[in-house]
Amino acid sequence: MADESRALAKFAAELTYEQVPQHVRTLAIDLLVNTIGCEIGGSALPWSKSVHAAYRHVGNLPEATVTCYGDRLPVASAAFINATFSHAFEYDDGTPPYHGHPGSEIIPALMAVAEREHVSGRELLTTLVAAYELRGRVGWAVSPEMSRHGAPHYSSGCGGFGAAMGVARLLGMDFEGIHHAIGIAGSFAGGLMQYDQGGGSVKRVVCAIAASSGIQSAFLAQSGITGPEGIFEGKRGLLRMFSTEFRHERLTADFGKLWTIEQTLFKAYSCCGIIHAAIDAMRGIVNDHKLKADDIVSVDVGYPSGLHDHVGITAPHDLAGAQFSTSYSLALTVLKGGNSPVEYKTEILSDPSIREFASRIRVYEDVDLNKLCEGRGRFPARVKVRTRSGGQHEKLVPDARGSAEVPLSSAEIDAKFSLQAADIMGKKQSDQVLSALRSIDSLDDTAKLASMLIVSNR
Repeated sequence: MADESRALAKFAAELTYEQVPQHVRTLAIDLLVNTIGCEIGGSALPWSKSVHAAYRHVGNLPEATVTCYGDRLPVASAAFINATFSHAFEYDDGTPPYHGHPGSEIIPALMAVAEREHVSGRELLTTLVAAYELRGRVGWAVSPEMSRHGAPHYSSGCGGFGAAMGVARLLGMDFEGIHHAIGIAGSFAGGLMQYDQGGGSVKRVVCAIAASSGIQSAFLAQSGITGPEGIFEGKRGLLRMFSTEFRHERLTADFGKLWTIEQTLFKAYSCCGIIHAAIDAMRGIVNDHKLKADDIVSVDVGYPSGLHDHVGITAPHDLAGAQFSTSYSLALTVLKGGNSPVEYKTEILSDPSIREFASRIRVYEDVDLNKLCEGRGRFPARVKVRTRSGGQHEKLVPDARGSAEVPLSSAEIDAKFSLQAADIMGKKQSDQVLSALRSIDSLDDTAKLASMLIVSNR
């Protein structure tokens, strides 16, 4: 290992808009559209309102805007709230090779600071690509072993590094300052995942923890606090502490050729990304064989090692649990015909038909699927359905719809944005925001965008 932490900081500090390929810029704008759409759509949910109420009175510096509500708060508070909004309903981005939700970890932090600093849209976009590159590589270096271990959460464990790097760059810090910000972020890294076993709405704030800690790390570095050398590769760095089978070479492999943002999963369904391939498989079997719920006796769903535990909840305590439950999610697929925010309602927890169908579904560890994940990240699933007529149907989906291999188009991402935003801010304002996001690299001041996100009737 040879100073990978410094190499990452140097790359991030020196990246220019012109060095970013056009297709990567387009993906970054797609991610911005997707994240802001999820912020707007998630802003009205009960746990989002709770976080807004908790943080709206923290400090009195009017630096950055809370999406939809219009509060002007210190940047760390605004970013915490907005990141909660974007991750509020498991509809934001994912990334099979690197895990977590980089868009919700990074974008709210960058938006808050860019608004305060009156940064151009072009610089915001370039910084987003740089921050995602660092964040993706950190997650990649500890995958898949960290997910098999079951902790820490990738967003709260790795996301703060990307946010810290991006914020430090927007603050105009040089390479050394960015390197210190990344080092400081290591002291914030962590986060247990008991929520996927014992419930709790705290899952909704894991990306907010990353966004806020990234801002704090950059501010501390700007004020003279220094971080350690080797925060990733060192003897007590992230790789050795969070993983026993880390791959340090992934931190710097093929800079400028391999762009981690290319592996973004744009979610087509409002649940844990690991379940998406199983939903695609179930939809395929049901449609191909014209099956109804009553035709199905049992469903077996196989996932690779480590992923099966994350989505194996059989009796969820709350709605977050249902979104991490393969059995409840596939019950919605069959009984309700979809897995959008419309279908995931609190009522499903007590719906006898959902509970009964969910009881027919078994999740298991399919070690053969581990081979599909070797050398790269994937969320594959194998679904086996047995029917009352004696039929047995099996479908393997290596890559879910919305993944890099089966991508959503920019038009589909725009449609997802409008589906969430139009109900809350009206079609006219929704269209105006979408247009501004799509032309972000020509915007002279991102503070103008922040003002467009306020909904007057809030």
